[in-house]
Amino acid sequence: MKHKFIRSKMKKGKPLLNDRILSRHVPVTHWYHDSTLTRMLRTYPVLYIKPDNGSAGTGIIRVKRLNRSKCLISYKTMSKVCSNRNTVFEVVKRMRRGKKYIIQQGISLATYRNRPFDLWIVLQKPSKRWLLTWMSAKVAPRSNSIVTNVAKGARDARIKEILRGADQPLNVPRVLGKLSDVSYQIARKLGSRFSFRILGLDMGIDKKGKVWFIEANTKPNFHGLKKLDPIQFRRYLRAKKRIKASR
Repeated sequence: MKHKFIRSKMKKGKPLLNDRILSRHVPVTHWYHDSTLTRMLRTYPVLYIKPDNGSAGTGIIRVKRLNRSKCLISYKTMSKVCSNRNTVFEVVKRMRRGKKYIIQQGISLATYRNRPFDLWIVLQKPSKRWLLTWMSAKVAPRSNSIVTNVAKGARDARIKEILRGADQPLNVPRVLGKLSDVSYQIARKLGSRFSFRILGLDMGIDKKGKVWFIEANTKPNFHGLKKLDPIQFRRYLRAKKRIKASR
């Protein structure tokens, strides 16, 4: 079975949103429409608008409700306060014409030294079963960072170090167990729909310790990770070799 590459965030997220169990771990997500932005802002204090085919955190817009009349629009390294009636205009101004966007409920990610972090999980399928071969964390460069992508200045770190040092008290063994369990469920679900042999999952932990799915990558990048954890990296390479041999 040949591995399939899929770039669309919605295409990879839809099967999870439609799953009764896994949907509990997926932020509410819709195709972007001006009316959807207005409606979702009444329910969620933070929203993310993302290019459906984007990568490395490029083009993401964050909208934060400040009060009943004002919002904070953040894009790249700049932020702007605007009135609610101008929110749609300010968002559309930052979107690339002709691109499809999704709009997603924002998650209040756990923080490490006052900086949000998320988790990078890689699963591979060298034979009939998925194997979890990599777990690490990505810590944002600033407390107000929009994304936690390494390409945007975040740093890779060992997962236990970050979970143990989080600003919020987390039950680390419980979080790791739940993270592993949900990641395997996601891989099996997506693997039953598409011919995937490897999946890189961006996963989040909120301030209460709940596990969230953020995004799936069908061509995960391991640049710079060999030095972070050579043992895990060798495990990844062994699975990669087996996948290549099975083609």
